[in-house]
Order: sequence, then C-alpha cells, then structure tokens
Amino acid sequence: FIDQNKIEGKVIVDDSLKDKCKGTLFLIVRKGVSPQPLAVKKIKFNDKEYKFKLTPADVIIEDLYKEFTGELIVYAKVSKSGNPMESSNSCESEPIVVKSGSKNVVIKINRYLE
Repeated sequence: FIDQNKIEGKVIVDDSLKDKCKGTLFLIVRKGVSPQPLAVKKIKFNDKEYKFKLTPADVIIEDLYKEFTGELIVYAKVSKSGNPMESSNSCESEPIVVKSGSKNVVIKINRYLE
C-alpha cells in the first residue's frame, strides 16, 4: 500500500527567491477541502532544489493512512522560523493536485510573504 501510493518529485525555488528561501521546508498534503493536513514532511532546507518522497507513512494521524490515495493536494512552504503556521518571511508554492503514485512531480516555490 505504501509503495504504490508514494508521490515522488522535487521542490524547486524560483531563481528570484533563492536567497530568501532558507530555513525549514514543509511538504504539506491535504485531502479534498479539509483544512487539516493529511501528511507533513519537515526538512532542513538551504538549497535551490530538494528531491522528495511522500508516502502514507507520513500521515499525521496514523489511522488516516488509508486516505493517502486518489487525488491529493500538495504544496511546499519554507519558513525561516521553523513554524509552518507563520506567514511572514516565508516562501510558498501554489498548491497542486496530484494522484497518489505519481512520479516526477515538480513543486515550484514562487511566492515570498513579507
């Protein structure tokens, strides 16, 4: 179940933001319109690119791992403070819809929030 539903790809930072986007990278997965993240991966980030793998093992609430199928919403955020809720001095991507099991997904961080 885990391998067949994993999502693989890379996060890239727009060249215009590369000096501003350093800190903690959060890869956030949501299911449908729920505001509650289904899965989150936290990584120290000081580069322009990061290769990632998200799987049902990354879900926040263990009992919800079976929700990690079908269409999922994925986005990336880089926070200097290490707090995913903070909106100032952080960089974000647009949310994208991907199917579980997708490979070569590209998430581009292209927004800076002052």
